[in-house]
Amino acid sequence: MVHLRNQLRINIGFILNQAIGYYRDFNLDFPEITLPPDLTLMDFKGLVRINRTPQGLLVNGDINTLTSLECVRCLDSFKRSLYSTFDELYAFSNRSTTDSGLIVPEDGYIDLQPLVHDYLLIEIPINPLCKPDCLGLCPACGVNRNTDPCAHQSL
Repeated sequence: MVHLRNQLRINIGFILNQAIGYYRDFNLDFPEITLPPDLTLMDFKGLVRINRTPQGLLVNGDINTLTSLECVRCLDSFKRSLYSTFDELYAFSNRSTTDSGLIVPEDGYIDLQPLVHDYLLIEIPINPLCKPDCLGLCPACGVNRNTDPCAHQSL
């Protein structure tokens, strides 16, 4: 089994000793990235800013990407853009944690993969449509009404 390097694991060790107010921007740009267990993304672009605060490291993310979905009406695959922003605090101690409970890791690396996965998953519609006026499949013969005519058009 091949293990791919986690492309969203960022070295933040050098920021820990910086003055309050220090920040660093990290540009993310990947042609394709898979966020386990279930999210494959294309044309992944993002900007992550990590700010040193008295309580910890404030991570601001701005992500824009594409994913492939299946239309609930016609069952065709289509690409949909996803956009998300997030602000999360990685606290220095348990006293400073927010509701997310994130703590600055001892190894000096922050893994953004779970955050990005969860924030982008929220952006995927429950019932994705390839287009708002998708005609779907014919209930009688199963033909895709968007691409092929059938004798049951009035159904």
